[in-house]
Amino acid sequence: MVLAVRARLAGPPNNPAAIGAHVRPEIADGKGPAFEWHAGSGYWSQDSATVVVPRPAPVAALHVRFPGKAWMRIEVPSAAADIRIDADGKLTVLR
Repeated sequence: MVLAVRARLAGPPNNPAAIGAHVRPEIADGKGPAFEWHAGSGYWSQDSATVVVPRPAPVAALHVRFPGKAWMRIEVPSAAADIRIDADGKLTVLR
């Protein structure tokens, strides 16, 4: 079992970095912690566009919300270590 999954979001053309999006892993006993995509947290700072979601328990899916859209439930393959999710909810396994 992979212990973490790297999640990358591909936003719409007017927000390709998906700034403002939220991701929440779905684990066996409920929902895990929420992750938010933002551009930076201080003066001249810049955050990564990739978030590493830990898998303390098997993650069945990710709940994703892009700015201005509703929450989507995206199934995550158990062997996936690196994924990309676009604004339409399409998951691509990168590794």
